[in-house]
Amino acid sequence: MELLLIILSGLFSVVSSGGLFLDLLIGNLLNSEVQQVEQLVTRIDNTPSYQLAAGKLDRIRIASRGVNIGSLLTINTLELETDPIDINLRNLETNNLEEIRKSLRKPLQGAVSLIVTEKDLNQTLQSAEIQARLQQVLNRLIKQKTGSSAFSYQLFNPHLELIEDNIFRLEFQLNRLEGGHSRFRELEITLECQIKVIEGTKIELVKLKGTVNDRPLSERLLQGFAKGISERLNFTNLEQNSIFVRLLQLRINNNQIELAAFVRIPQEKVKI
Repeated sequence: MELLLIILSGLFSVVSSGGLFLDLLIGNLLNSEVQQVEQLVTRIDNTPSYQLAAGKLDRIRIASRGVNIGSLLTINTLELETDPIDINLRNLETNNLEEIRKSLRKPLQGAVSLIVTEKDLNQTLQSAEIQARLQQVLNRLIKQKTGSSAFSYQLFNPHLELIEDNIFRLEFQLNRLEGGHSRFRELEITLECQIKVIEGTKIELVKLKGTVNDRPLSERLLQGFAKGISERLNFTNLEQNSIFVRLLQLRINNNQIELAAFVRIPQEKVKI
């Protein structure tokens, strides 16, 4: 059971805030790997208009559909609205987040809302890039916790189902590999839980239940797992990199996730 907890925690830790998806998503955005946008509407408010030459804007509003971020994720709907922007155009570099900070004369902040569908999330889970990352992190954690590299696990067929009332179900298979041989379908795991937003900064997993090869997991194991994952799903962790996020809405409904948040990036990275 302890090993199973390590496996489950490893799978979720790499997709929690500050983890795999955030790193890959920010990296793809900064490297301009938005490969396709089905629909894009942009509105810039600026009075007087000549202040744009000085790097000042009153507000930018962007509404888009079908945003394909590299091979990582397709966002069904993405909307962005900024507060007033003031940047130093002579010092503007966009290769990474720290270079962007150096060009800011005032904090960059605004509201973002997005919708991601169950279909697009499953395409992400089943992509070769994500599977490889999950596999790597999973076996590194097992080695660290057990002190042995004699065996490893291979992840198969991850599938996510989004249910009403903020409930989701995750199913996947794990095969144990020993000495170059595999025993197929050794573990078939199902997890189901409800998500709850706490004060806009933290996501908690509640009403968690699960099975391994159709046998129920113990309540004590599930509660320990839920507590550990909820601690990772904490947006205040991003403040170590001076990215301030407050979640305004998170809703699972109609086979999709709807999210709205306020984001603030200061001019310089704050040491915490």
